[in-house]
Amino acid sequence: MQIIKYIYIFIALVMGMGCSNVKLALYDNEKRQEYAIETKKAFSNSDAGKEIALKNAMVETAQKYEGTTYRYGSIDPKKGFDCSGLVYYVASKQKIELPRSSSSLAASAPHIPWKKAVPGDLVFFGDHGSIHHVAIVTKNKNDELWVIHSTINKGVYSENVLNSEYWKKRILFAVDFNTLVQGLKKVKS
Repeated sequence: MQIIKYIYIFIALVMGMGCSNVKLALYDNEKRQEYAIETKKAFSNSDAGKEIALKNAMVETAQKYEGTTYRYGSIDPKKGFDCSGLVYYVASKQKIELPRSSSSLAASAPHIPWKKAVPGDLVFFGDHGSIHHVAIVTKNKNDELWVIHSTINKGVYSENVLNSEYWKKRILFAVDFNTLVQGLKKVKS
């Protein structure tokens, strides 16, 4: 008997005042979705949104070339890439012309600590005061610094360089990719 009473109460709520609450909740949900879409559009058209989109495009484009062989001095995906050739080619796909060597790239923008690099930024490696290598940051969290780069032994691949004794001791600094691009635009104007 008690169960039937609860069923009647439930039906009354759904049929009566409960329906208006359901309609209101659906309406609120629609409005929240519309607001979210408008906010996303506004952000993607802002300078910050464009900067994030550019960095994401760098990472996504670079990932398409994973498995490409290493080739010194090459910017051609059919022949292979060296480290700066990969960065140069990926940027060219975003209609950005970068300096061709890792040391020229490093000299084109202020340096930031590699721990502050975000996906899409560039991280530089070297020893004895020289820059020998550049990579694109794909993830930088806690004890992980994931990059995509082209190396002599493996070609283009992703790696957590903090797990590599070779790369870990050669990390020098990073460059904010958007700052690099803005600086190059000013030089050309």
